[in-house]
Amino acid sequence: MPNRLLTSLAILLSAHSSASAQSTSQYCSADLHLDSALNFLDLSEFVIRFSNQDPSVDFDNSGVINFLDVSAYLLAWTTCPNLTDTDGDRIPDFAESDNGIYLNLRSTGTNPLVADTDGDGIDDGDEIHGTTDGLILHDANPLRKDIFVECDWFQGEFQGRTENYRPTQEVFTRIENAFAIAPVPNPYNLPDGITLHLDFGQDSKNTGGNQLPGAPVAIQFDNGFNEYKAEHFDPRRKGYYHYAIFANRYNNDSNNSSGVAEINGDDFMVTMVNYNSTTNMANTIMHELGHNIGLRHGGNINQNNKINYNSVMNYRFQFQGIDMNADTMGDGILDFSHGFNNDVMEFAVDETIGVHDAPVDFNNNGSIDTAPYERNLNCGTGTTAPCGSNADGNCYDSTCDTLSDYNDWENINWQRLDQSFDRQPEIQIIPCQNWPGKQFE
Repeated sequence: MPNRLLTSLAILLSAHSSASAQSTSQYCSADLHLDSALNFLDLSEFVIRFSNQDPSVDFDNSGVINFLDVSAYLLAWTTCPNLTDTDGDRIPDFAESDNGIYLNLRSTGTNPLVADTDGDGIDDGDEIHGTTDGLILHDANPLRKDIFVECDWFQGEFQGRTENYRPTQEVFTRIENAFAIAPVPNPYNLPDGITLHLDFGQDSKNTGGNQLPGAPVAIQFDNGFNEYKAEHFDPRRKGYYHYAIFANRYNNDSNNSSGVAEINGDDFMVTMVNYNSTTNMANTIMHELGHNIGLRHGGNINQNNKINYNSVMNYRFQFQGIDMNADTMGDGILDFSHGFNNDVMEFAVDETIGVHDAPVDFNNNGSIDTAPYERNLNCGTGTTAPCGSNADGNCYDSTCDTLSDYNDWENINWQRLDQSFDRQPEIQIIPCQNWPGKQFE
C-alpha cells in the first residue's frame, strides 16, 4: 500500500517538477530541485526519485532505497542552511564570505550582493560550479578576472609551403604573461591582472582546441569561419569563450593581413601566412583579441599609426612591441597602452617634450627643434609627411590633428560576450591590414 501511494503521488506531482538532473544541491542535499529553496518542488522530486528507486535519494547511504531514506531526507531538510541567494549567482549568501579569500564551496570569498564579484562578465556560480549547461570553466577564479579563448588551427601544405599554425606553449606563455601583470584591478585589493586561458588542446583541462580538417588557402570571414565554428565549437561555450581560427589567409589567396576580428565580439582569426613565429603570433593574438574586447587601432578610435599611442593595437607597435624609452620606436615588449603619453599636436609639433617628456627628433633632421612646426606624424615607422600628404600611402591620413594616447587596460569591455556576433548581427568586423615588414615594402 505505501509503495502504491508513493507511486500515485509521483504521478500527481511530476507535473510540478522541472528538475531533470539526478543530483542534489552542493549546499543542501534536500534541495533536489536545485533552486536554492526548500519547497513543494523538492518534495515532489524526492517522491519521483524514490518511486523510481533512484540512487540519488539513498540518504541513509545503505545502498537500498526504503522508508529509512524518507526519514534521512526529512533530517537533511530540517538541518539545511538558509539558501537565500540574493544576487542569483547560484551561491547562497551564507557561502559568500565577502572577504576575498576562497576556501571552499561554503566560504567562497565572493560578494553575496554582486553576481559577478570580479566584474569579468562571468557570474561567480559559473566560475565555481560550472554553467547550468554543464560546461566546466577550468581554473576560473571568481576573485580574479578571466578571459577564455578556444584556438582551432590548420596544418598542412599551403601554396607550396608546409605550415603548422597551432599556437605553441611559448606563444601562450608570452601573451599569458602580458595579461597576468596588467594594471587591471581585482576586488578586495587583490593583485592586479587578468588570467588568460588559451585552449589549444594542450592538456586534460583544455581539450576544445583542435586541428581543423584540410588545408584551405583562405577562409572567408565571417561566413566560412562560422561554418567551421558551427562544426567544431561546443555551443555551451558561447558567451564564455572567444573562438579563434589560426589559418593561412582570410578572404582571398593573396591577402597578407595578419588577422581579422569582431569589435566587441567573440570571433577572430590569426593568419600568419609565411611569417609565423612566437613573437608574430603572440602579438597578433593579443592584437585581434584586443578588438574583441573593444579596442581599435587608435584605442578608442580607428586612427592608426599614432606616434604616441603605445599599444600592440597600433600597427606601429604590433610586431615591434611597445616603446619603453619614449623614442617612439618599439622595444619588443608585448603590452596594451597604459595611457601615459602626452598629446602630440601635429599642427604644432613640440620636439622638446616628445611623447613622454623627453626630446624626440620627430622629423629626423638630426637635431631637436625648439620651435613648433607642422608635420603629419602618424605614418609608418621612421617616416613623416607634410600636412596634407600621406607620403605615398605610408600614412594613416593626410591631416594634421591632435594625437592622443589611450588607456587600453582601463577600457576593456567586460560585457562584450553579451554583445557578440551571435547575439547582434550588426557587429562590426575590422580587418587588420598589417604584416611584418609591411612599412618597408
